[in-house]
Amino acid sequence: MNFVVAGVTFVAAGVEWVEALTIVLAVGLVRGWRSAFTGTAVALVALAAMIAVFGLALGAYLPLVRTLIGVFLLLFGLKWLHKAILRSAGLKALHDEAKAFEETEEELRAAKSHWAGVLTSFNGVFLEGLEVVFIVVALGGLRSLSSAIVGAAASVVVVVAVGVIARRPLTRVPENALKYTVGIMLTSFGTFFAGEGIGVKWPGDDLIILALVAGYGIASLLFVLYLKLPVRTPGQAPLPVRLLRDAWTELFGLFVDDSALAIFTVAALLAVALFAQRFNTQLAGLLLVAGVLLAIVISLSGPARARARK
Repeated sequence: MNFVVAGVTFVAAGVEWVEALTIVLAVGLVRGWRSAFTGTAVALVALAAMIAVFGLALGAYLPLVRTLIGVFLLLFGLKWLHKAILRSAGLKALHDEAKAFEETEEELRAAKSHWAGVLTSFNGVFLEGLEVVFIVVALGGLRSLSSAIVGAAASVVVVVAVGVIARRPLTRVPENALKYTVGIMLTSFGTFFAGEGIGVKWPGDDLIILALVAGYGIASLLFVLYLKLPVRTPGQAPLPVRLLRDAWTELFGLFVDDSALAIFTVAALLAVALFAQRFNTQLAGLLLVAGVLLAIVISLSGPARARARK
């Protein structure tokens, strides 16, 4: 049993199950528990089948597959971390389970289809569960599939048990803080495995993941503090300067948006892979971390400029 994999999967899956539970509760209270349980059961069976299929396919994975999984895990973790930084800096709304519950109730009351409850609960559990499937397959395929499955299953049991007792959305769960933590951990694991795949020789082997977690955690907090700094109102620049600045802003905006995070991360991976093949494989790890942090900085520059304009 790999307790680190099981723990990370438990927390990450738990966040997704909390969101799914909100939808299921709304269906149960508005359309009846039979519809809620039917849709949920079908979705869980489908998700379990996907884990089984992908798990068997990874049983004889090639080194290239391992590298690709590491890259996708890194991108997936960066997506979570990027959103968490924006939420913590006040540039993105915090996820509100109570609001999501009310919106789902309104949609169900307006729906006329007899199958609305079943389909809503199925879609809610299945769509939230897809990310759980990826986490289980990625972490499990790279380290221990059984540990990842245990972590995901345990999170289902805990969330369902609490939901049955409370019978209302779990608004007291620090969901946004958990997403922040999971984003840091998935980014760290993804950096480690992607680096291994492209030839990086990490000092200390698996122990370097702890350093990556600490490094990304500190860096992300600095990003949050920077985004919270008071915006200074600059003086009026000459017209030619303003025209050039506006043109640069528009050109920059063509390439730097949410997709910039993935683009620059992949670029950093390719550059580090070439460096590792020709030069120092241990120094390549430091360059990879620097490249990932640079990608985060570039991706945050857009929201920072939007805040400054406001």
